[in-house]
Amino acid sequence: MQALAGRRSLHGADKRKEDVLTEDRDTQRPGFDPGRYLGYDDLTELLRAWAAAHPSLVSLASIARSAEGREVWLITVTDFDKAAATDNPAVYLDGNIHAGEVLGSAVCLYIVWDLISRFGHDEEVTDLLRTRAFYVCRRVSPDGAERYLTTPESLRSAPIPWPGDVLAKGLRPMDLDGNGVITHMRLLDPLGEWRVSDLDDRLMVRRRVGDPGGTAYRLVTEGVVEGNNAADLAEVPSPYGLDFNRSFPHAWQPEPVQSGAGPYPLYPAETRGVADFFLAHPNIGAVVAFHTHGGFVYHLPSSGSAVQYRHNDRSGPYRMFTDAYTEITGAPAVQSYDEASATGRHGSFIDWVYNQHGVYGWVPELWNLRDAAGLPAPSRDHFAELTEADEAALLRWNDEALDGAGFVDWSPFDHPQLGAVEIGGWTRKFTHQNAPPRYVPEIARRHAEWTHLLARALPEVAIEKTEIEPLGNGLWSLSVRAINTGFLPTNLSVQALEVGRAEEVAVSVEGEGVTAIGTRLRATVGHLDGYGVGERVLARVELSGRRRGTARFVLRVPESTRALTVRVVSAKAGAVSRTVRLTEDPERDAGVS
Repeated sequence: MQALAGRRSLHGADKRKEDVLTEDRDTQRPGFDPGRYLGYDDLTELLRAWAAAHPSLVSLASIARSAEGREVWLITVTDFDKAAATDNPAVYLDGNIHAGEVLGSAVCLYIVWDLISRFGHDEEVTDLLRTRAFYVCRRVSPDGAERYLTTPESLRSAPIPWPGDVLAKGLRPMDLDGNGVITHMRLLDPLGEWRVSDLDDRLMVRRRVGDPGGTAYRLVTEGVVEGNNAADLAEVPSPYGLDFNRSFPHAWQPEPVQSGAGPYPLYPAETRGVADFFLAHPNIGAVVAFHTHGGFVYHLPSSGSAVQYRHNDRSGPYRMFTDAYTEITGAPAVQSYDEASATGRHGSFIDWVYNQHGVYGWVPELWNLRDAAGLPAPSRDHFAELTEADEAALLRWNDEALDGAGFVDWSPFDHPQLGAVEIGGWTRKFTHQNAPPRYVPEIARRHAEWTHLLARALPEVAIEKTEIEPLGNGLWSLSVRAINTGFLPTNLSVQALEVGRAEEVAVSVEGEGVTAIGTRLRATVGHLDGYGVGERVLARVELSGRRRGTARFVLRVPESTRALTVRVVSAKAGAVSRTVRLTEDPERDAGVS
């Protein structure tokens, strides 16, 4: 194999292109480099170190084991000295459900570190962790990410053969020149579809009508031809066709309706672990699944048209938080379901958590190469093909911002089947698909700010007032007034009510030997609106919603029992407790608190 030198060498001739692009360091946070794309072993070591160093803030657990035996780590961040994580409303974040989208896992890791490092020093974060919990599954697909980070290969989710285990015949991608990346091959062919650009001789562009064919090329992925005649250069599909984000139960569809869905919903152990964790933690009130690339946020709906929803969830708080994403990150919002083409994404995570559980979800596509290079955003199609001038501008960005490390110059190579070819082109993994390391901290910072907003907006129950009054003969009257101090209602969404996933706020009483007269020691007070929800009248005026609910009990209390414990619980808004003391002289003090 021939070694290939790049346009510029940043760290010596022995450095591969991908090494150069992934070795930037951030000096603002000693002991943590947000721009480093960690492999499994380093990730595991770091998470365990954080859990050991901050036991009152961080808990680490595995929610699944991958096909190759790696743990799918989930880290919980909250102030455990204040309350259990399950007693707080929570935001769930994950990344890297797709193998190559490692920027998502880097952003998740930054958010965790940002919370840990600011707790006790930053008033906003300190208060946030005392009242909220963050569940963060940094890497849903550890096997796929490991393959992506340690080999030249790219794959969708995991190295699991699907839909078959036999490689098709044709061109199979392979790193032929040994430089650690798979780029492209160009072959001189008078009937080829490509030519060298007039703007930059590294750039290949489609031939226009009337272009001479003498210097035309065929352009294919770097690789070898298996089984077919060498003249047939059709690239074979990846043998690893599973798409973990098409595995979730809502609107799941099999092949060929939805490619990558697998043989049945939640087929991969990794996505089954995510689903099981979500179901076991009803305090989750918002879901953010970090993906890349595109530079926008996907919002609901995902598998079906917006017209199927009879309520106004999408135009209420959900729209507000989606708009806030654009304000904070500068990136636009795009509906996941394409109304124009009637194209949906079946079996997606955010579609499942909303449609079947009433929990709002978003998919930020984190990296915007166009924006980094200073190109104008496309007006409609965020994956629109770049123009020749755009492509030339990207090469200038690569030369200036990355010192040329993102592009491999064309170099002659003696292909064992095709003869004389040239190999070169974009390295792609850390230019097109993921951000180069120097861009990661700012991307992560903006998204951390937005996730804080989501967490702050969650409903939060509190005990506003208790009144205890003696009735004589060991009987006491107790009233408990609960309030939702948060922004969202305790049911989160209308969808949660429609699908029966919204548990009402409950008030319970405990005390040794205490019994209730004519009722139970537990009562519900319905759902409580947050301060962001009201009732619209006359099309413009919005009245305050029902934010308070009162539960009343008549209790028989043994003389030896001098205190009761009152607890208010909401699946989405947390749980709080208060001790209510029965006074020594009930005639003097009615026990109002």
